[in-house]
Amino acid sequence: MNWDDLNWERSYSKMGSYSSSKIATGLLGMHLHRLSEANDWGIQSNLSHPGVSPTNLLAAQPGMGRASDTTEVKVIRLLSRVGITGTPQSAALPAVLAATSPDAKGGRLYGPKGPGHIGGRPAEQTLYSRVASEADARRLWELSEQLVAEHVAR
Repeated sequence: MNWDDLNWERSYSKMGSYSSSKIATGLLGMHLHRLSEANDWGIQSNLSHPGVSPTNLLAAQPGMGRASDTTEVKVIRLLSRVGITGTPQSAALPAVLAATSPDAKGGRLYGPKGPGHIGGRPAEQTLYSRVASEADARRLWELSEQLVAEHVAR
């Protein structure tokens, strides 16, 4: 997390901001689950990740600054065709499992269980250490409340 510049306004890094957004989503999801348990709200919050799949988010598009597919995108498409990475359809399955399965437990992470967790059938996974910190989750929740209050006040 870029704690000193959460909105990446002072120095932007494409991969840094992408990574921070994923960590932030995980921290907030876990904090929501903890709040629900502590306050007996009766809801559960789970995390999911799709693995790797050749979706339109990877496709060359002028609006995304790419006139042609990168080597990485071509490799992902090839790996998907041979069944190593997922497909756009299989990438959705961990989220469906986390949201709808009666076996899904709150405060957990679901994703593909294949090698490297880049493809395969959805299953529960070990929670990433970066999203497990209760202190970081609480800090981000409180900062989010402050940022929303500042935005509303404008």
